[in-house]
Amino acid sequence: MAPSTPEKPSTTGSVAIRPWRDGDDRALAQVLPDPGSPAQLAARALLREPGESPLTRTVVAVIDSVVVGAAAIAASPAHPGRAWVHVEVAPEERRRGVGRALLEAAVAEAAGTALDGLGLRTRILADDPVAGAFARAQGFADLFTTRIVLIDAGALGSAGLERAEDLQVIDTGSVALTQAFAGWYERVNALDPAAPMSIGQVNTRFLSEAAGAHGAALWRPDAEDAGADINKRPVTAFAVSYAQKRAEDAEVQAAEASVVPEDDDRVFAVSGGEDATELTIGSVDGGMQDLRSLVARLSVDTPVVVEVTDVMETESALLEELLASGSARILTAYTTLVRDPQG
Repeated sequence: MAPSTPEKPSTTGSVAIRPWRDGDDRALAQVLPDPGSPAQLAARALLREPGESPLTRTVVAVIDSVVVGAAAIAASPAHPGRAWVHVEVAPEERRRGVGRALLEAAVAEAAGTALDGLGLRTRILADDPVAGAFARAQGFADLFTTRIVLIDAGALGSAGLERAEDLQVIDTGSVALTQAFAGWYERVNALDPAAPMSIGQVNTRFLSEAAGAHGAALWRPDAEDAGADINKRPVTAFAVSYAQKRAEDAEVQAAEASVVPEDDDRVFAVSGGEDATELTIGSVDGGMQDLRSLVARLSVDTPVVVEVTDVMETESALLEELLASGSARILTAYTTLVRDPQG
């Protein structure tokens, strides 16, 4: 059941902040510009009717009876130490204190709920100076930047070609894959810790058919005690491919979402073009050579799109090499910022 909020608006100057009402989604669509990226589209999906699953509180800004912006704060099931927050204001009303009033009101709406006192997290386009200046003025600081990169077919040449026996194409339900992914995910999200997950929950959230995963590969170099049995070899790198969504399908899904942004971490679903394979790649042991070999084998004939944060040291180093050589290009980048409670 949606929370009850007093209908009498509070005011900040000429701006009235009130609770969400039926039809506000349509009113916002009239005054907000089209989302500039899949990440922004997913964030805007938070601006919806308040609810309890996930726990969400939403407020709306009105000037002269016209809706000019909204803000939402929402629980984050995958990373529960911080709540998602999103603020948007019509371009002509920006820099007038509306955004600040919305943010303060949204946080106030969370008082007395499980969101009360949590740190906040938001996501903006990395090259958006206006959104960045606003967030930092409200006390947010950069946590990490994520780049979505298109790697050209054949960009890594013959890397790993002589080691074809180390490549294992495997089902996404594989225990070895799930264990490798789980350890990697925990490590690369140390700055924003994930909720404890069982192996089954990891597979369901990230590696299942429902999550869009439809293929996987492991790099398992020969080990002295493994012999010819590749299943006994250690996993040093992995890649998971995901089914592409058409742009219009992704937009509908995000607009109707009842989940928060990180419940579908792959915000690059429509960025790579029809012929690109979308991959999540990970170095399990931090070694560059095996990750390079794996990506090389998977990008021989078709380009691949990968999403890498600057916290992922090995993966980022590989992309830097490819970007420097001109065999990869950045499709988009976004920055995650956080504001943690004082003291």
